[in-house]
Amino acid sequence: MKHLLSLFIIICLLSHSAFIAQDINKMNKSNLKEHILGLSTQIDSLKDVNYMLEESKDSLLLNVSLLGSANDMNEIEISRLSNLVVINNQEIERLQSECDIEMANLNETILGYQASYINSQDSIVQLQKALLDCQVSFLNSQDSVVNNQDTIVKLQNAILNCQNSIVQLQDSLSNSQTTTTPSDDFLNKYFFDQIPLPNNSFQLVLSKVVFGNKHISKDNDDYYGNDAPKNSVHYLPETLDGNAFSYWSAKPNVKVTRSSKFSDLLNLENKDYFDSKLPQIDILKNKLFTIIYNDDTEESFLFNVKESNPNNQRKTLQIDLANEGVENNTSNDIVWRIFAIENECYLALTYHQLNRLKLDLYPGIQYVGLGEEYKRYFPHDDTHSHYNCETTGNGIYISRNKDSYMDESQNINSENLIFLLKLKEI
Repeated sequence: MKHLLSLFIIICLLSHSAFIAQDINKMNKSNLKEHILGLSTQIDSLKDVNYMLEESKDSLLLNVSLLGSANDMNEIEISRLSNLVVINNQEIERLQSECDIEMANLNETILGYQASYINSQDSIVQLQKALLDCQVSFLNSQDSVVNNQDTIVKLQNAILNCQNSIVQLQDSLSNSQTTTTPSDDFLNKYFFDQIPLPNNSFQLVLSKVVFGNKHISKDNDDYYGNDAPKNSVHYLPETLDGNAFSYWSAKPNVKVTRSSKFSDLLNLENKDYFDSKLPQIDILKNKLFTIIYNDDTEESFLFNVKESNPNNQRKTLQIDLANEGVENNTSNDIVWRIFAIENECYLALTYHQLNRLKLDLYPGIQYVGLGEEYKRYFPHDDTHSHYNCETTGNGIYISRNKDSYMDESQNINSENLIFLLKLKEI
């Protein structure tokens, strides 16, 4: 608007100049100078207006260019939106088609369910009729059940009588087997028939352990009267299976302290570990008896078997092993005895006899004082301080497993045990 107003003013001035030009001839020199000055002023004004028009032109051209770019972008956006409208319309048509198909399927399913429902109604009616028939049959059978109960009770009593007879028969059979039939075992057979052993090999195997001693008190307070002692039984020995005990090996080079416990210095093993420490026996020509120890050394003896003094009125066998390596010296000889206990025969060996076979049974954990050569035992050795000593790692240690008659397992001094062994043929 500013440019248009300036243009209007210029046009008016030019019109005015045209009128004035008509009177130039009438002007004097002074008027002409003024007129020329006015024309110069007008010329300058026209130049300014021309400059302003040029700027307006450039501005208009720029605006035209910007409007053209904006129009191009608008056309692109319009095209994109048009494409989206087309795609949306296509998606709407697709969804509508799927919806129509799904509705048709649902209608067919509903019709199928309605037909199934109608059919099931007939089935329910039939089942109700069958149920009524079953109820009638059940009521009829009640009378039969009541009539048969007496027979069932009689049959049950007969079954109980048969079961009692079977139990009695089994007990009789068991007692008969216990008293008359020993197991098919080498020692059981050899006990009754000492057949020659030309070339035989055996492995010593732990079977049972005799634990404890009998004790009959004779204290003054056990008297019935002044002259008759009560002699009450305080202790009885037990014969236990070898698996009723746990067997331990010692940890080597463990420092013993004031807080050390017996179990802290040991590794838990099993009976197979104990058996693996027992030697092998070879008998040649029923005369040469060779013991092959666990450390691969061996010792040979002259072999002789004879009947020994009875034990509880039952005969025993004695095995005499004379060391052939030492003439006129019986210190290394071995004497073993075979005992019959219930219906089995065992080689009965003591703690010392097993250690003669290099088993290394100790009453406690063997340890050595630091800087000292002698060995001691813990916890059974109370005469010397065992603190600040170290375990040697030697020996086998035994504890009794807890059973329902015990509060806890107990460590056992193997010196108080009798080991019942079997000879397993190899």
